Amino acid sequence: MEQHHGKLRKALFAAIACLGLAGTAQAGDPSARDWIPAPPGTNVFAGYFAALGSHGFYDRGDRIEGGPSVDVQAVVLRPMAFRKLGNFTVQYELIAPAYRNTIKVPGAPHDRMTGMGDIQAGAAIWFYNNEETRTWFAWEPFITFPTGRYHGSHADASPGKNRWTTVQDFAFVKGVGESTFLEGVAEFEFYGDNDNYYGQKLKKSPSMRLMFLASTNLTPDTYVGMRYRYETGGREKINGETATPSQRSHQLAAEITHQLNDANQIQFQYIHDLSVRNGPKMRGVQLRYAYIF
Repeated sequence: MEQHHGKLRKALFAAIACLGLAGTAQAGDPSARDWIPAPPGTNVFAGYFAALGSHGFYDRGDRIEGGPSVDVQAVVLRPMAFRKLGNFTVQYELIAPAYRNTIKVPGAPHDRMTGMGDIQAGAAIWFYNNEETRTWFAWEPFITFPTGRYHGSHADASPGKNRWTTVQDFAFVKGVGESTFLEGVAEFEFYGDNDNYYGQKLKKSPSMRLMFLASTNLTPDTYVGMRYRYETGGREKINGETATPSQRSHQLAAEITHQLNDANQIQFQYIHDLSVRNGPKMRGVQLRYAYIF
């Protein structure tokens, strides 16, 4: 039984690491129209609340009967500032998450931790920004600082991940018709080492996520959107031995966004993993409130 729990524990890390929820990068995946820039001089303060739970746990594509379950609640604060840098529009942002992670392994006490996650800082730059043709292309690098609460003896449940990472996002947006937008995002993440993963060293290979989004207006103040995400890579090694092979996961999300007035916007999103190779298959909801000033 202890060997079985150890195998599950190794597979859990990648799952928890991918459960951040907000904005771009590993604070979560973008929502529809996130990559359409606001006018320079605009500031946005966004707050997120998310609740997700697992419905199955997988190891190398096989469902583990009687395997662990994972529950995640997250609150995220995300201030953004759009400015002019030469001839380009740029967006500076910080992402500050807090998590309550609960891992339930049959026959063992629940592993639960609550606290601040790792802070992220990013700066997007729009190399092509044509409002007349409604066409945009942007690049945003992110850095994740290992500032979150972390305990090596509770590494999987810890809100922080005890390592530096960098994310490189590339996004293309095209308007079609009167109120429809199609978007493609390619995201590449590179990971530093965690030198205290249950007292061992954990290394993770780079991962790639490809996302396709579509949205259209229902009314001038309300639009609906869909997001498909494919993730691959991210193989993990503990002390040089493979613990978790590369991911090949598929996810779908649906959302509705309403502009209350010029300054206030709300969004509801449903997230559902379609297939997962390693770790828990998650589903849940996310609420976003944005104040524009």
